[in-house]
Amino acid sequence: MNNNKKILNQDDDGWTVVQGRRGKRKLRKEERGAVKDSYQSYQHESKNPCRVKIEQRDSARRSKPSLRYYPRTNRSDKIERARDFRRRILAGELLDLSAYCTVFRLITDYYSSLDWLGQIKADGLEPDLVTFGTLMNKTKTLKQAYEVLGMIKEHHLKPNLITFNILISKARTWNRALEVLEMIKLYQLEPDLVTFSTLMNKAQTWNIAFKVLEMMKRNLIRPDLITFATLIVKAQTFQQASDVLGIMEQRSIKPDLVIFSALMNKIETWEQASKVFDMMEQYRINTDLITLTTLMNKAKTWNQASEVLVIIKQHHLKPNLVTFNTLMNKAHTWKQVLRVLKMIEQRRIKPNRVTLGTLRKKATTSGQKDYVIRLQRRYR
Repeated sequence: MNNNKKILNQDDDGWTVVQGRRGKRKLRKEERGAVKDSYQSYQHESKNPCRVKIEQRDSARRSKPSLRYYPRTNRSDKIERARDFRRRILAGELLDLSAYCTVFRLITDYYSSLDWLGQIKADGLEPDLVTFGTLMNKTKTLKQAYEVLGMIKEHHLKPNLITFNILISKARTWNRALEVLEMIKLYQLEPDLVTFSTLMNKAQTWNIAFKVLEMMKRNLIRPDLITFATLIVKAQTFQQASDVLGIMEQRSIKPDLVIFSALMNKIETWEQASKVFDMMEQYRINTDLITLTTLMNKAKTWNQASEVLVIIKQHHLKPNLVTFNTLMNKAHTWKQVLRVLKMIEQRRIKPNRVTLGTLRKKATTSGQKDYVIRLQRRYR
């Protein structure tokens, strides 16, 4: 039998179509088995040995019991599936603490997670620090997070820095976050970049956020781009946000698109927006549509907004409905409004409520209410 024959398809009347060197031909049912066995042996022998080993490894992995992935759904379905998961664990398939932590991740409610913690103890397993960390992530208030901290102490476990970072994230005020920072020192732990970044998020003013930056300097921790982006978000004026950019230049840290996007949200005038965009080109940062739409929103006139639209096309970006709504809002005449509406229709974009609301506002000042009514009926 020729080993180069390949089975193409099979039918119900006993014939099998195979592909050989001389073309296609049909075989009877009694000849089919011999061709199939011959082709499988030929296929196995012609494979790369490395490829055969990879397939054997993957087959061994599939034979082992693994943690099932459950898609996102509502809370009741998650708990029901978690109970089914526990039945599999008790059956001996996944009797491991990590499997229980997976059940914790499926549950969003703190009190339901407490019930599962009781199940761990009832099944004879001792929860570790990772288990309590997962439980602490389910808390919604700092009081609940402190309850989990008390459970950690009851089980004679020493909380680590990750535990206190979660505690800081649960604090709602700056003073509460500072109390957790003092606890870190009592446990003789060294705060890291995540600690100070989380603490900076709790700052209520620019001055407090800047104090966190000075704390990082005293603790010899180098801030990253996320830290400076958070500092810009906390800025109350454009000048304060620009000062952050100056600090980055002093520390030889190159700003990225996230930094300039946060800076763009702080601009107050078109001149400031143009300055930020020129700085982005100076640093050779590829802008995105959101940044350019923000730049368009700061335009004072129709011509300035139209210039931003040209820049969007030069960067090979595809304007969306938000971009056209912003451009329409900058229109001064009804002719300019119709021009934007034509751009929307050419791209086959359906106007939304914001578009129709802007049209209605522009039509009121131009005496074109009947046109807007016909347009609303069209897109209803």
